[in-house]
Amino acid sequence: MTSTLDLWIEYILRFSHLVAGISWIGSSFYFIWLDSSFMPPSIPRHNVEGEVYMVHGGFYYQVDKRKIYPGEIPKTLHWFKWEATLTWITGFFLFAFLYYLKGATLLINPEALALSQFQAIGLSLGLIVGSWFVYDLIWYPNLIKAKSISIFLSLVYFVGMVFGLTRIFSGRGAFILMGVIMGSLMLLNVWVRILPGQAKMLKEAQAGQVPDYSVSLKSKVRSVHNTYFIFPVLFIMLSNHYPGIYGHHYNWILLIILSVSGALVRHTMVTKNTKERWLLIPAAIGMMALVFVSAIQPKVTTASAPNPEHLDYAYVKTIVEARCQRCHSTNNTDENFKVAPKDVVLETEDQLMKHKDLVIKQVENKVMPLANLTAMTDQERAVLVSWLKTK
Repeated sequence: MTSTLDLWIEYILRFSHLVAGISWIGSSFYFIWLDSSFMPPSIPRHNVEGEVYMVHGGFYYQVDKRKIYPGEIPKTLHWFKWEATLTWITGFFLFAFLYYLKGATLLINPEALALSQFQAIGLSLGLIVGSWFVYDLIWYPNLIKAKSISIFLSLVYFVGMVFGLTRIFSGRGAFILMGVIMGSLMLLNVWVRILPGQAKMLKEAQAGQVPDYSVSLKSKVRSVHNTYFIFPVLFIMLSNHYPGIYGHHYNWILLIILSVSGALVRHTMVTKNTKERWLLIPAAIGMMALVFVSAIQPKVTTASAPNPEHLDYAYVKTIVEARCQRCHSTNNTDENFKVAPKDVVLETEDQLMKHKDLVIKQVENKVMPLANLTAMTDQERAVLVSWLKTK
């Protein structure tokens, strides 16, 4: 009953996060596209800076870009803010459910840093909150005059954060935590830097004053930042399905390449300068580099290990029983997983061969045993993987 309830809680959270994310990303894509598509009116009209004509669903639409002035405030004004909020809330609850509960086993990597459940939770929350203050300071209006310096500092902080997270937490936990950090920056951009500026201009117009439109330019900077975060965050959201990436020895390099390449692709989608489309070239090179880097596997010394070709199942079984069956058996002894994850039971040779490809991938990339709770050695990994590959 407990496992069924956990399954449905996770499913509902994932579904809700997906739907909310689609609405937030969709609105972001739409408005960024609008900004790059507006053209000066063919016939000049009062207070209209740009216009765009569209067709959808059998109807034609005209959208105007204009500023607000006293006496010209519409009766109904639609705000786009709850899409971001619901996406973050559902995403954070999903993160907490999967990575904070059950002893935080998906988050902790005891081989890197032996954290307790509450230490891991406290540290991750501190990094989420602290990252906002660092990012906001780097991009605080007029604090750093040169945009290039802010970009450089942001890249340095991002690279340092990715490297540090992968050295503190599990690979999967580090990736998802980086996604939570980026998502939190996006949400706080909306509520702390974008909406207050828009509300201030509206209040000034309602008071009969001409709004200070320099505020809108500052808000626009953070809105553009959010659209560059989109592809890296989406890559991270999908990463938990690919242990070959988050469990790789060079996972931090893979995440950096994924994020930078994704941001470059997004830039070519939003820029008005067609000459900047050349950035697709380094983005493509980055994606090809992913294949090269992910193919590099650290060498494991197996000099004292038996030759896998001369092994029988009896020897391999001792490794599986000691390192795998705590979670992958019909009567699990693990306190957090009472039922074998993904129904993968490894009690017989036939069952082991049935899940051969999955076991090779998970063990080779050090994803399993989860957080290496059963202390599987590199030699045992090499023996198990080599034996399976000979079958």
